Amino acid sequence: MSVPCLLRRVKNLALGVCGALLVWGGVFATTASAQEQAAAAAPTTPPAAEHPALGFARKDLVRWTAQVEVTAKSVAERQAQLEAVMKGVADAKAAQQAADKGVTDATAAVTAAEQAKAAAEKGLTEAIEKKKAADAAKAEADAKVPPAEAAVKPATEAKGAADAAVGAVQAQLKIAQERVALLEKGPIKPDPAGARLLNTATHDRPYLACKFDAQGTQVFAGAQDNNLHRWDVIAGPTLHQPGHSSWVGTLQLIAPLNQAVAGGHEGKLTWWSDLDTTPKVVRAIPAHKGYLRAVAVSPDGTLVATGGNDNMVRVWSAADGSLVKELPGHDRHVYNVAFHPSGKFLVSGDLVGVLKQWEVGSWNHVRDLDAKVLWKYDAGFQADVGGIRAIDFSPDGKLLAVGGITEVSNAFAGVGIPAVVLFDFEMGKQLRVMKPKENFQGSVYGLRFHPTEPFLVAAGGGNGGALWFWKFEEEKSFADVKLPGVAYDMALHPDGLRVAVALFDKTLRIYDLGPKPEMPAAAAAPAK
Repeated sequence: MSVPCLLRRVKNLALGVCGALLVWGGVFATTASAQEQAAAAAPTTPPAAEHPALGFARKDLVRWTAQVEVTAKSVAERQAQLEAVMKGVADAKAAQQAADKGVTDATAAVTAAEQAKAAAEKGLTEAIEKKKAADAAKAEADAKVPPAEAAVKPATEAKGAADAAVGAVQAQLKIAQERVALLEKGPIKPDPAGARLLNTATHDRPYLACKFDAQGTQVFAGAQDNNLHRWDVIAGPTLHQPGHSSWVGTLQLIAPLNQAVAGGHEGKLTWWSDLDTTPKVVRAIPAHKGYLRAVAVSPDGTLVATGGNDNMVRVWSAADGSLVKELPGHDRHVYNVAFHPSGKFLVSGDLVGVLKQWEVGSWNHVRDLDAKVLWKYDAGFQADVGGIRAIDFSPDGKLLAVGGITEVSNAFAGVGIPAVVLFDFEMGKQLRVMKPKENFQGSVYGLRFHPTEPFLVAAGGGNGGALWFWKFEEEKSFADVKLPGVAYDMALHPDGLRVAVALFDKTLRIYDLGPKPEMPAAAAAPAK
């Protein structure tokens, strides 16, 4: 590559960097000015109580602003690296030119010495030595040029990647600003029909469970790699901590203790502390023989209930892990457990669709509820299929929903229809069986009532994956969202607008149910 061409390349890179920095500075100047005008125009009367989602949106805005500063620093570092590489190229080219001149001068001296060989044999010998030295210097200079030129491409690509990162973070910052502005005008209603993907965390194993923390900044997950995972909803995956000898298929958070409790397929129940820094196992007990299928935490955070393949329900002290009560009675594997919002009852569901209600404290068996529509025995394969794969209470405790599969036609292949059975819990009466409005084969694996709106959301799959949304009085879903793989769990964000799903395709994804903000124009491609 010639020197003029190289200099033109450096000039174009510098112009591109300056342009990017001017645009970046403009974004923040505009944002700061808008915030100062808003502060000056703020009313002097005490503000009304903020919607919970506004607090989370403000937090996201602060964290996205910090993320912009981090990526801006990365751009400066990549720019300095690029300038250093380009200086190396210029120095190598200068050495190459000097070596070329040395060769020319030495060649002329050899010619002159040869013409005067008879009278200047000694001069000829010296000229020949100079020629050899010049040739060696040129070879050395020539060898330095290719590596210097090769370093230009990765440095340019690194700078381009940094520019792209800044653009992406600035776009998310704009979205966070717009969400805050919308929430300041009034509460935002979730719109399942407009659900869209926000974030994706990729792993090398399928995810099996997920939960948001109370602050809405982290997602904790279990996977088929025996680890507890923590994912920052803005910065991405941040931690993968070992603690089990088998897959982590279920977990819950104990908010009063700032701890997580997880169940593994080896039957071990673990308590994790230091959730905000580096989570570590503070307690591990052999809770069940075989798979530990489900974990639930009482509303006051004092009790942990588990169910497993040994047909047992057990209740543990959240504070020290001691066994509080063992609840026999199920004839088949216990797939799910859930505490009533009042804290007065515990419900457990098994493989054959039997739901048992227990009174907390006395631990008396109160009654059974029938959800056997979610179970079938296939005589041909001599196998059971189905069971209570998901469970949740409505916030007021009046409704109980359980999910799984129904109308099974092939137990071996799991061919059936995803379904949710809705109960009037106070009356112990089955209200309806809910199914997707679109034809779908598979099972429900995750289920949650929305905390403020009259609908529930479920996730699952079989021949693909999906999110389904049902109104309480309807049997068919009013909105369906296709997923790229089977969803084995789902969690609602505390703002009621975001949904996390743990997928078999080795991704953890967050979807937004809020109004779609106006997206900024795509940034121009970085100069090359």
